[in-house]
Amino acid sequence: MASPAPSPNERIGDLLLKEGLISKEQLDKALQEQRQNGIRVGYNLIKLGFIQELELVRVLARQSKMQAVDLSKFEPDPKLLKLIPADIAVKNLVLPLKRDGRVLTVAMADPTNFAVVEDLKFITRYDIQAVIAGEFTLRNAIEKHYESSELQMSALLEEIEADEGDEAEVVDEKDEEMSAAALAAAVDDAPVVKLINGILVDAVKRGASDIHFECFEHDVRVRYRIDGELTEIMKPPKKLQPALVSHFKILASLNIAERRVPQDGRIKLRMGKKKVVDFRVSTLPTLFGEKIVLRILDQGNLTLDLEKFGIEPRAEKELMEAVTNPYGMVLVTGPTGSGKTTTLYSCLSKVNTIDTNIMTAEDPV
Repeated sequence: MASPAPSPNERIGDLLLKEGLISKEQLDKALQEQRQNGIRVGYNLIKLGFIQELELVRVLARQSKMQAVDLSKFEPDPKLLKLIPADIAVKNLVLPLKRDGRVLTVAMADPTNFAVVEDLKFITRYDIQAVIAGEFTLRNAIEKHYESSELQMSALLEEIEADEGDEAEVVDEKDEEMSAAALAAAVDDAPVVKLINGILVDAVKRGASDIHFECFEHDVRVRYRIDGELTEIMKPPKKLQPALVSHFKILASLNIAERRVPQDGRIKLRMGKKKVVDFRVSTLPTLFGEKIVLRILDQGNLTLDLEKFGIEPRAEKELMEAVTNPYGMVLVTGPTGSGKTTTLYSCLSKVNTIDTNIMTAEDPV
C-alpha cells in the first residue's frame, strides 16, 4: 500500500523521520550542521551520508506535487545559462535546463518558492516551468556550468571593497574635481586595473556587443548588451567611479581632465597570442558623472563572406551589381549591431583586387 502524500507544510526533516528514512540522531546531527553552515537540512543529510539524494528528491516531489529531474541526464545549453545571471542562480539555487517555445524549464531546490519563480519570469521574459532537483547535485552543477566568470567578478568586487574599507561613501564634488595627475595615479591601483580588465575579457567571452558603464547618485552600474538585451552585471563601489572612468579614458587615449564634453576613442585588447578585440569608446557627461559605452568589435567573429549572410540571391545579385559600378552610391542603413560595417567590408572584399585603389573614410576607424 502506497504511503500517503506528505503535507506541503511539513518540514523535510520531519517527513523523512516519519517515513523511516532517517533516525532522530541523524536529523539532530544534520540540524547541528545546518546551524554551522547555514545550508538546508536536506543537503546536510546527503553530505553526511544519512540518505541518498534520489530518495530525498522523491519525497520532495511528492510533497510539492511537482516533477523531479535527474541532472546527470542534462547538459544545459550555454545560451540558456546567459538568461539567468550567476549571482541569481547561486543565491536561489536555480539552473535553466531547456527551452520549449516560450516555456523555460528550470531546476530548483525549492520550486515552491513562487517569489523566485516570478523573479525568473521577469529576468528571462519566459514562462517558467519549475522542476525539483537534489540540492547537493544542483549546487555542484551550478558551480560547474557557470564556472563563474560572474562569480569571479563578484569575488573581485568583494576583494576591492575589502581593500577600500567598509565605509560607505558617495563621491562628492571635490572628488569629481581631482587633478589629472591625481586621477592618473589613482588608476594605477591594481584592483581598479584588475576590475576593468576582468569586465572587458568577461564581456567578450559572453558574446556581448556593448558594455554600458553608468553613474548614478549613489551607485555605479555595469551592463552588457547580449543578444540585443541589456543585462545588469555588477555595481562597483561608488568611490571607485573617478578612477574607473579615468582608466577607461587612458586606455582609449582620451583627455582625462575633460569632463564637460563627449569624447570618442578606441581600445585594442589582446586576448591570447592571436585574438585581438577592438572597443569603440564613447563618453557622455551626465548629472552624476560621465557615462561610458564600449562597443565590442571582435575581429575573430567577423565573416566577410557575403554568401554566408543569408541574403536572398536576387538581392545579393543587385547589391553586387551596384557595388561593382564605377560610379554611384550604395546606402547601408540599420540600427546599432545590425551588421552595417560587416556588410560594407564584405562588399569591399569582393572588389579589392590588385588593380583597384580603395580608400575608406571611417569615424571611428
